Amino acid sequence: MERTAKHQVGSAQQALQPGKRTLVVLALAAVVMGLGQTTLFTFLPLLMHHTGLDLAHITLAFAVGSGLFLLGSPLWAMLSDKLGRRSVVAIALLGFGLSHAMLLWQMQQGEHWAGQADTLLAGRILYGLTVSGLIPTCQAWLADLSAAEHRLAALSRLSAGLTLGRLLGPALAAASLWLNPLGPLWLVALAAWPALLLLPMARPPSGKASTTVSNALNWRPVLAWLGFAWAMQMALGQVQYTLGPWLTQRFVLDAAAASAQLGWMLTGSAVVVMLLQLWVVPRCKPGRPLLLAGGAALCLAGLLLALANHLAMAWLGLAVMGMAAALLVPTYTTLASLAAGQAGQSRVAGAIAATHTVGFSLAAGLAGALFGLWSTAPFLLASLLGGAMVLGGLLISPPRLTPG
Repeated sequence: MERTAKHQVGSAQQALQPGKRTLVVLALAAVVMGLGQTTLFTFLPLLMHHTGLDLAHITLAFAVGSGLFLLGSPLWAMLSDKLGRRSVVAIALLGFGLSHAMLLWQMQQGEHWAGQADTLLAGRILYGLTVSGLIPTCQAWLADLSAAEHRLAALSRLSAGLTLGRLLGPALAAASLWLNPLGPLWLVALAAWPALLLLPMARPPSGKASTTVSNALNWRPVLAWLGFAWAMQMALGQVQYTLGPWLTQRFVLDAAAASAQLGWMLTGSAVVVMLLQLWVVPRCKPGRPLLLAGGAALCLAGLLLALANHLAMAWLGLAVMGMAAALLVPTYTTLASLAAGQAGQSRVAGAIAATHTVGFSLAAGLAGALFGLWSTAPFLLASLLGGAMVLGGLLISPPRLTPG
């Protein structure tokens, strides 16, 4: 009897965790997303050369695709309640593969082909409308399969997969150029298919968790964590959009040297994020200590960058910024998930993704204006946002770790 009871308890514990195989498959899907994001920057010069389009046309098409995440993220997250998590992730991966296959095809048509601009725009629209559902649906899927005490670990490893993809993107793209002049595009066009083929191996949520649309969700306890999400992306955007011009101005570097320095600094910061999200954050509990530590790290990072008079100090500031992101992003995502209750997972995941898009987009517009007024102003704003997060962490009570 005792052995049977222990077996039943063990089975129940296992049922409340997504399992290693499911985590690996969904993290691989996140790797694909991150890979596509950073590889884009690598083949921009190739895209201009082979299509004959100027940078304004290309960035406009990319902006339209990114803007559609604001619509697609919450929409696909809600549709996953009806269609199932696996179906929506499959659609997103298919959209990723097909949109980049279109890009590869159009680059082979020559710079004088009249359909270049329209085809690029159509491909980015397909990308925005489909791939926008990938990360929020994966988050909802893991939340469906995770008890409250395991949710931070699961979501942290998903975030680490996204970071790993962003790290691998430039390196793999550069290596693929040795094999083929269009190597980076072949890389992203084929990247989604392994994850798509492995998707049936991921354990599906229970039918109740993944297909039942709940009653009206009480958004009040979730709003605070959406505020954290907005502030984090606003701070990251301020730093990322102005760091290159700031390096050129502060340390009198030419464009090539500043770009190389920025690339290495962002890589180092991403390594910090990945290591923390793989081995430190999963061993913590989501709550006030992580919020305070993350907010304090963000505040310190902004100050270090604003006061930097040596490249080593700038490197340290960006590494501390990576620490802040590693602690805060999975923490506020988990707390929003817990505050929503099990039936609201898809809508909250979609809302967080949309909030990230809004925060980063606003940062793009504000960073340039602030930099023009005072070169260190964007870093000081990031520091103030970190201070606001510390204050919020002290004043707001995180939801309790109740089962489910």
